[in-house]
Amino acid sequence: MITKKSLQNLNGLLMLSAIAKYQSKRKVAEVTNSSIDTVNKYISNLEQVLGVQLVVNSAKGTYLTRRAASIVEQVENLQTLLDKIYSPLDYDSRYKGSVCVCLPLMVSTALFPCGVTSLCEAYPDIRVISLTTLGSPNYREMGIDFGIVTKLPESVKDFSLLYKKNIECRFFAVADYLDKYGMPKNLNDLLENHRIVDGLQNENYVPGWKKLMLRAKNISFSSNSTFAVVEAIRHGAGIGLMPRLFQGAGLVCLDQLDGGLQMPVYLIVNNCTKDIPRVKIVTEYYKAALDRI
Repeated sequence: MITKKSLQNLNGLLMLSAIAKYQSKRKVAEVTNSSIDTVNKYISNLEQVLGVQLVVNSAKGTYLTRRAASIVEQVENLQTLLDKIYSPLDYDSRYKGSVCVCLPLMVSTALFPCGVTSLCEAYPDIRVISLTTLGSPNYREMGIDFGIVTKLPESVKDFSLLYKKNIECRFFAVADYLDKYGMPKNLNDLLENHRIVDGLQNENYVPGWKKLMLRAKNISFSSNSTFAVVEAIRHGAGIGLMPRLFQGAGLVCLDQLDGGLQMPVYLIVNNCTKDIPRVKIVTEYYKAALDRI
């Protein structure tokens, strides 16, 4: 029968395994979203139960004793057991099931489902569930396997940073608008003499956008929907901002209007599911999509 003491010892063994990996109690505390005191408590309790010293602290880090190293080898069997529970061992079933990703609306519209076609062809039994948000969601409650965010949260329990990138942004228009009103000579000309389509989400996604909009003389259309912003640009309402490599049919990228605007993006992964084969595959596809822009 599993007792409270047994559960405590299991936590201690997992902490010990993490120390073997990171050789730092501080890093283990960060990864497990706990305090160094908590890490020390679990290790101390485990040492008392086993009657042996398990870790050695030094100025260079925290290391395992020989006895602890042999114990950690057995803990790896526990991780294997968890993997078996998460997904069956046969190859096909490891790549079956759902993977849930959460990303902001602007990222969703501009970047994805880039690469998803090849993913569906290569892994037809994986179902990608893409959830788009305007604000900061509760990733744990939504059951997210990984997410793409434009602001790195100070603390998201059970999630860690896998990848980050600054995406260059440029202004876009349609040829009909440019034929009618001319090509902006520079950024000042754009703000003084042209109609602007304002993506309201840019205030949160793109540092410096809000200051530019305060200088704009003619904001013709504003929306917090990236879909609406794209359609407004497409129908000639004005000039709007999108990621530089946005593949919008019929839109002209105004590369000469380089305002140095960038959208930082961060790919965060759920520590509890990131190593499940199907989750790992989908995460890598999305990371590759970010790499291409």
